[in-house]
Amino acid sequence: MSPLASAARALADHPWLDGAWAGSTGALLLLSRQGQAEFHREGRQSLLDALQSQLATRDLAVPGNWRLLDAPPPATDHATIEQLLATPRPRQITPIAEQKNAGRWKLDLVLPSDLILFDDHFRTAPVLPGVVQVAWALALAAPRLGTSNHCREMEALKFQRLLRPGDLLQLDLHYEDEPDTTLGKLHFAYRLAGQHCSSGRLRVTLAHG
Repeated sequence: MSPLASAARALADHPWLDGAWAGSTGALLLLSRQGQAEFHREGRQSLLDALQSQLATRDLAVPGNWRLLDAPPPATDHATIEQLLATPRPRQITPIAEQKNAGRWKLDLVLPSDLILFDDHFRTAPVLPGVVQVAWALALAAPRLGTSNHCREMEALKFQRLLRPGDLLQLDLHYEDEPDTTLGKLHFAYRLAGQHCSSGRLRVTLAHG
């Protein structure tokens, strides 16, 4: 067994983890509910520091590359683990499901635990910045509603609940024309378990306008 494989095997029983898998360059970690709570409370680096310290005290190899998963890997063979370790940490988000009804879109989103934007905002209590929520609403609306990726003004912005790693969100989007102007309003709202998290109106043009 390789040194990193021994380290992953030792970590697999940690109460913060539901699984750990090692490759040649690092380790994949699947956080347990307790581990997610620690991540939310103290941040990524503090969580990893504690795991690294545990390995060091047992004279086990410490991986140089850590990746946090939101689900078990699709396979645990060497090639799959290496591919996951080599994949860049995400900066954007991709809907896992979407539905259109009468010009309104509902998108289901999962905030990846490994999202690089969580590293600095805030380092010890990761939350999704409000500016990112606005940027994602613009980016996700553009191909669906034909709106611009840039807004001219922002109205009625409300950020009422923190968005954290692993959250399963619903994003509602719709566009409202305004008479006698080339601008319209892109309405967005993020919800978590049916509870309002954030919303706003963004004055935008249509992409062809």
